[in-house]
Amino acid sequence: MALPLAKLRLYLSLIPLLRARPGITFKEIGDHLGISAQAAQKEIPEALMLCGVPPYMPHDYIACFTEGDRITLRFAEHFKRPAKLTRTEAAAVLLALRALPPARGAPLAPAVAGMLKKLERALGDPDMKSFARRIGGKRRASQAVGQKIAALQAAVDQQHEVEIVYYTQRRRTISERTVRPYAVLEHLGNFYVVGRDSLRARELSFRIDRIREVRSTEVPFEKPKNFNAQRYRRAEFYRPSPKDMTVKVKFAGSGARYVREMSPPTELAEKPKGAVERSLRTDSLRWVVDWSLQHGDEAEITGPKEARTEAKTVIDDWLAFYKKHTK
Repeated sequence: MALPLAKLRLYLSLIPLLRARPGITFKEIGDHLGISAQAAQKEIPEALMLCGVPPYMPHDYIACFTEGDRITLRFAEHFKRPAKLTRTEAAAVLLALRALPPARGAPLAPAVAGMLKKLERALGDPDMKSFARRIGGKRRASQAVGQKIAALQAAVDQQHEVEIVYYTQRRRTISERTVRPYAVLEHLGNFYVVGRDSLRARELSFRIDRIREVRSTEVPFEKPKNFNAQRYRRAEFYRPSPKDMTVKVKFAGSGARYVREMSPPTELAEKPKGAVERSLRTDSLRWVVDWSLQHGDEAEITGPKEARTEAKTVIDDWLAFYKKHTK
């Protein structure tokens, strides 16, 4: 078995949900992940077999029972004892949870809310006041994202268009556009609104934390009958347009190991001397160049010619900037 790291992490993150819902069907799990029930039934038990720290084996931690199309997990006896955290560990978990946007309606939302209350009680008022001062800015930003999620979900429910001001990271631009919101989705910790975009005249997804403003309108619309939110519940959230180009980037050394773990196998091609080439569909050459340069000399854009030209332009601009400011 060679599950990509992102998919493996996703499956392992389901363990609390599977434990909380004994006998959950593989179809329910597949609908949640955007995969078939057959894939869930094959791959999730395999992922569970990767749990454990030698010399202990997976069954020393988790017992997995499948009966027909249902799965039940049972933890080892020592998991029944409450986890013990140091104050530093408890503070780290608390800060991470409080920095997240509200996840109302998510399968594990009650567990998250309960954990927050327990941590706040355990740490006590003095520590809580200190944390509130330190993370005030992040907390306000999280609340702002939560308000946008609520406004967008209301527009989805009412089937009213919204006007948004959006920052597109791939092109580093800010634009105003009208969107017909079809669904609000969570994917790997980020929240998105999916709908028809007036600017591009097609269905797109927008990361909600990159939306600067949301303005509700009273303009009604009808959601397409063939819209299926499950198409977006997969390891790769971005859905390429037919107009997007394919850019190939070759990785060597540790970069190759990283790309093999983090990328869908269908996008990879093995190359001599342990290298690997990834094919990326994109509408922004600059985004691919910036992403590739993060890997330094372990990444090389191999095609098309336009992408290599863009990379050369970016590198030349950087060199000129450094020469100017390091005299």
